[in-house]
Amino acid sequence: MPQRSAVSSATETERKYTAADSGSLPDLAGLPRVAGIDVDTVELSAQYYDTADLRLLQSKITLRRREGGDDAGWHVKLPGGVDTRTELHFPLDGAGASSDEPPAELMNLLLGVRRGMPVSLAALLTTSRHRHRLQGSDGTLLAEVVEDDVVAVRGSDGAEVNWREIEVEIAPSAGSHDMATLFEAIEQRLAAGGISRSFSPSKVHRVLGDLLPAAPELAEGARYLRDYLVHELHTLDLSDIAVRRNEPDAVHSMRKASRRIRSAVQTYAADFGLDEALVDELRWFGRRLSPSRDLEVQWERLAERVSEIPVDPYREATKTRIDEYFSAKSETARIEALAALDSQRYLSLLHSLDTLVDELGKTLPARRRKSELNPEKLAQSVAAVAKNVDKRVARVLKADDPHERDERMHRARKGAKRMRYAIEVIAPLHPKRTTRILARFDDFQDMLGEFQDSVVSREHLLDILSEQGHAAESSFGLGILYRLEGEIGRQQAAHLEPAWKKALRSAEKLSA
Repeated sequence: MPQRSAVSSATETERKYTAADSGSLPDLAGLPRVAGIDVDTVELSAQYYDTADLRLLQSKITLRRREGGDDAGWHVKLPGGVDTRTELHFPLDGAGASSDEPPAELMNLLLGVRRGMPVSLAALLTTSRHRHRLQGSDGTLLAEVVEDDVVAVRGSDGAEVNWREIEVEIAPSAGSHDMATLFEAIEQRLAAGGISRSFSPSKVHRVLGDLLPAAPELAEGARYLRDYLVHELHTLDLSDIAVRRNEPDAVHSMRKASRRIRSAVQTYAADFGLDEALVDELRWFGRRLSPSRDLEVQWERLAERVSEIPVDPYREATKTRIDEYFSAKSETARIEALAALDSQRYLSLLHSLDTLVDELGKTLPARRRKSELNPEKLAQSVAAVAKNVDKRVARVLKADDPHERDERMHRARKGAKRMRYAIEVIAPLHPKRTTRILARFDDFQDMLGEFQDSVVSREHLLDILSEQGHAAESSFGLGILYRLEGEIGRQQAAHLEPAWKKALRSAEKLSA
């Protein structure tokens, strides 16, 4: 039996504010729903760890060991939405939680983000925290407003930094509506006292942020591609952690990011002199992720489709058989996906992608002509992909039998995805126009996706039926589902040509 994880998680919603050394916190009495304020002081000490090139900080991730307060332990903070982050917590008394080395479980979660590199002490912060705990009439904690007096020492050069800041964290028990109301009410009080939002997203960023490399200025074409790749690499890094934690849709997010990167490299390799060997490595990686994601999709799809079986006992028997089949296969696929994430080949791929992004920013004479490429020229690369997809669609229409049609539809779908991702790269060229084009492609890809899902569903249903020991009820139900999926496939195939023509006409406006 696998060992239970010692890591717990929580979502925190907070804002940081800059406070003058001589300033004082405004009176917080009378805020919405606040019936009482409990005030105390805690002393905190935190050691922040990172790689030599601050890879975690570059990814907006922090790894620290904190002593003092209510949540002493090892923490990993991951970026979320506006004002929100996910905090992973590993207790100081957990297995492997030594005083000077991050726990192996956390290091494994961060393996891809840190590119397999070791971490060391990057900064030491001591904080005297004056807490104002805002409570409701029933004693429920609604928010914390804290005044932090911080002393930080940088690990690389011993430089010392001192400052004072204010943090406002809304408790989950406040509820989403009260959260927004409280935030705004508190912020108005702070603003009236001359306290404004902080420029720095975290304490450790304030200490180490000046050590992060600045992105070089690039000509438009190269800038579009670099920004796109940086964004998708960041998504890949966060998805890596989510996959290791077995979060819903994590594999889907990771596979989509890798496909977008692959499409961008493949489409614009000639324009920027990119290493096309990366395309094969990204394809390898995508194939390692595909079984896990495809099984997730198919399990959910067929489980929902069971409701269309007309007889109650047959529905129950069929659902049980589907769950048994996908449960076994999904566990195997997850193990294979994790093995890929732990492999040296995957780490080498990440290093190569980092290098590609860095080289886009170089201004060596040999690369200058590529980096100053006319952005309009990039639309021609999209047109070349469109021509290829058009040929694939034409081949589908000429298919002689359903099996051949299915294979050709799949190739058309892959080509359309590549084209869509290629358009995303140059979206800043024509923002409004591109938004309309991508909407058309969403419709086209939804149709192709539904068709492909029906094909794969039929393959799984046949696989389930081929196994021994079926009851008549489940065999009947699986047969009904097979017929339904076949009809869905035929309906979607009939929409191929008109849907493609709409998408193609919209894409032609990109270079108009």
